[in-house]
Amino acid sequence: MKKRSTRPGDTRNHDVRFSERQVARGDDDDNLATREGRPVRLPLREDGADDVAEELEGNALADGIGSVIDAVRPHLRAIFMGLAGLFLAAIAWMWMNQQQAALKAKSWDDYLFAVNPYDPAGLADVVTQHPGTPAAEWARLIQAEQALNEGTQLLFVDRDRATPRLQTAADGYSELLVRRQKGLIAERATFGLAKANESLGRIDEAKQGYDAVASDYPDGTLTALARQRSKFLSGDSAREWYDWFASQKMTPPPTAPADPSAAPATDGLPQE
Repeated sequence: MKKRSTRPGDTRNHDVRFSERQVARGDDDDNLATREGRPVRLPLREDGADDVAEELEGNALADGIGSVIDAVRPHLRAIFMGLAGLFLAAIAWMWMNQQQAALKAKSWDDYLFAVNPYDPAGLADVVTQHPGTPAAEWARLIQAEQALNEGTQLLFVDRDRATPRLQTAADGYSELLVRRQKGLIAERATFGLAKANESLGRIDEAKQGYDAVASDYPDGTLTALARQRSKFLSGDSAREWYDWFASQKMTPPPTAPADPSAAPATDGLPQE
């Protein structure tokens, strides 16, 4: 039996042959490291790198969120109280809107009941109970127009009663215009004020009012009539007529005397 040589050259040859056998079997450094207990170096794949990057980003995001929470935590009570206040304010705003809508609807109902049939006390209630609403402004307009109609009718019957009613109409129209009304209310108030001034003998003020209607409301329903009245008041004949009319004493006709033969009113009991 031959003995294995222990010469240095034989040992080197043995190591070379062993390494070649390792490579031939597919054993690499990682397998050797596993057997020897050393850490294994895993190859970095492209998808693995993406996973690592995402994990790092997630950690950074979590750290950022945590920092924000830590900064906000001392103020959480104030934040919750503020949110509760906003919520209550939103509820109050919705409730107020509903209340305003209900009041507006009621104001129109009251106005319609007061206009048809005409109820002076009802219109006055609309003005006082629903101030600032469109219904109240229309009630003011109707009040002024009613005073104007009564005043112009009384002019030929009782001037002492006509003048106060015409002045009431002029004041009502002026108040509407001072409140900066727009649209149809403003047009009718401007025309009504001009007509009231004309009835009171204020020719210059009346003509200015009619001209304002024609210029400010060229497509209005009262524009043609306003131009006609302005043209009439521009002539000398209009002033002469109004001067003559102002000199006339308009008094109501005397009432008929009571019939002395008429029996006096009784309470239904026999009379002596």
